[in-house]
Amino acid sequence: MEKLNKVTWMGLPVYLWIIMAVSVFAGMYVGALGTDFGATLFWLTVVGGIIMGVGNQLPVIKDYLGGGPLLLLLLGSFATWSGWIPDKYVEATNTWMATINFQAFYLTLLIVGAVMAIERKTLLRSLIGYLPCILGGLAGAAVMAMIAGVLFFGLDIGDILMTYVMPIMGGGSAAGALPMSSIYEEVTGKDKDVYYGIAMSALMVANILCIFFAVALDIIGKKFPKLTGDGTQLMRTKGEQENAAEDLSGYSCTMQDIGNGLLIMVSCWVFAGLLSKWLLPKILGVSIHQYAYLVVIAVIMNVTGILPGTLRKGISKMYKFINVGLAPAVFGGMAISLLDFQSFIDALSVTTLCIAVFIIIGCIIGSAIAGYFVGYYPVDAAITGGLCMANMGGSGDMLILAAGHRMGLMTYASISSRIGGAIVLAISGVVFGLFG
Repeated sequence: MEKLNKVTWMGLPVYLWIIMAVSVFAGMYVGALGTDFGATLFWLTVVGGIIMGVGNQLPVIKDYLGGGPLLLLLLGSFATWSGWIPDKYVEATNTWMATINFQAFYLTLLIVGAVMAIERKTLLRSLIGYLPCILGGLAGAAVMAMIAGVLFFGLDIGDILMTYVMPIMGGGSAAGALPMSSIYEEVTGKDKDVYYGIAMSALMVANILCIFFAVALDIIGKKFPKLTGDGTQLMRTKGEQENAAEDLSGYSCTMQDIGNGLLIMVSCWVFAGLLSKWLLPKILGVSIHQYAYLVVIAVIMNVTGILPGTLRKGISKMYKFINVGLAPAVFGGMAISLLDFQSFIDALSVTTLCIAVFIIIGCIIGSAIAGYFVGYYPVDAAITGGLCMANMGGSGDMLILAAGHRMGLMTYASISSRIGGAIVLAISGVVFGLFG
C-alpha cells in the first residue's frame, strides 16, 4: 500500500483517481449516480480535475491552447451538445449552477478574495486609473467595428453601433442585452424582443471568441514578459507589487479565522444584494448590479483596514483554496450549463463573425494602449478592460480569466462587466436616439 500511495498525480494517489473515475462513469451508465448537491460536486470535480490535469501537462495544449481550463470548457460543452452526458446529470448540473447558484457563490469568493489580497495603496491607484482602460476598449471596439462593417459589408454606421458594438460591449445578457432591448424599444418604438434576439446572437459569438483571444494574449505575455504582470496585479510599479505580496506575511491564522473569512466573504454578497435590490437599486437613474456593489464593499473593507490581519489572512487562505479545490467543478459546470454549442452554431454568420473579431481586436488594442498610459501592464489591461467588456458578464469573466490564467484579476473583470456595462447602457440610449 505504501508503494501505491507514492504514485501520485495532482496530489492524490493514482489508484484513488482510478476508483473515483470508475465510480463516476459506471454510476452514470447504470443511472445509479445521485443528482443531489454532493454527487454533482463529486463527479464534476473528478471528471473536471482529470481533464484539467491532462490539459495542464500536454505540451501543445498547455502552451498554445489555454491549458486545462479551456480543454475542460470545450470538452464539457461538446459532450453536452453530443448527448454523451445523460440528461438527468445535465439537468442536475443546471440546477447546481443556476437554481442553487453555486456559480455566484464561487464568483463572490473570488472577487472578495482578490480585492483583499491587494495592498490598499496599489488597489486605490489601480482602480482610479481603470476607467480610461474601459473607455479605451469601448472606443477601440467602435472604431474597428465601423471599419469592418463599412469597408467589408457596406453597413450603415448606426446599424453597426446598435446591432454589434452596444450589445457585445454591454456587460452580458441579464445586465446588458436584456435592459438594452428595453431601452431600444423606449427610444425607437420598435420591438424589443426582435432586438434582443439580434443582440444575443452577436453576444454569444463574441463570448466564445473572447476565450480564444484570452489564450492568445496569455501566449503573448509569456513570449514578452515585460507586457504582463504576475496575474494578480495590473500596476507596473515593481515596489508596490512586492509590498502587496508582503502585506499579510506577518500574520498567522487558525481554522476558525478561515471559517470566519468565509462568513465575511458570503456576507459581502448578501449586503450587496440588499443594496442592489432594496436600499439603493439605482444611482442617477442607472440600475446598479449586485456584483458592482460587491466590489465596492470589498474595496471599502480593504482600504479602511477594518478587518484584523488574522481575518484577512483567513480570507486569503480561503481564496487560495477555492482557486484550486473548486475550480474543476465550477468550470465543468459552466461548460455544461453556459457554453451552448448549438446556440453558437445557430448565431454564427460571416458578417457577425467578422465584425465580432474586429470588435474584440479593437477593445484589446484600446484597453492595452489606455492601460499602458495609466501605468498598467498592456496584456492584463487588454484581458480585463477589453475582453471582459465583450463577454457574457460574470460567467464570461470566469471563462476568459481561466483561459488566460488571470483568475487573480477577477476584481477588475467584474468592474468591466458591471461598471463598464452600466456606462454602455447609458451610451446606448444616446446611440438609439441618434440612429434608431
